[in-house]
Amino acid sequence: MYVTFNTLPDDAKIWIYQAGRELTSDEQQLILSMGKVFMGQWGAHGQPLTASIDVVKGYFVVISVDGSLQLPSGCSIDESVAFMRRLGEQLKINFFDRTKVPLWINSSVQVVPMMEIKQNIKDGKVHQETQLFNTLIQKKGGLSNWIVPLKNSWLAGYLPQTQAK
Repeated sequence: MYVTFNTLPDDAKIWIYQAGRELTSDEQQLILSMGKVFMGQWGAHGQPLTASIDVVKGYFVVISVDGSLQLPSGCSIDESVAFMRRLGEQLKINFFDRTKVPLWINSSVQVVPMMEIKQNIKDGKVHQETQLFNTLIQKKGGLSNWIVPLKNSWLAGYLPQTQAK
């Protein structure tokens, strides 16, 4: 059963899918429209899931489920992954490319190839205070502070020892 994203509790389970480029407004509308249809029929073990979909900052598709009503099963999670793959094929966007790092620079999302991060750090374009989107959060409430300094992220190991402290 589809519900609006803001009606789900903070402990709702989320999955974040990242686009490698900014989604156009038409693409965002298509994602939301197709997502509502998918959420309307999505279920686990014959029971409907109370779920939502949202596009955040023009780059991220967030699927959320209220597990207090019905937990998603392995098969239902697989269905949502298949849905995102179909969306990606239709839009020619890979929502599963983990080789790109989403940064928040000058009040906008910048997607940097992982292969360029070390050089960007060396060149001073990226540093310990550069903001990173933590796309690994698992609860809706985590979205309130999902942008963290690089020094507090999984990328901290790439910082020179003098910066990582």
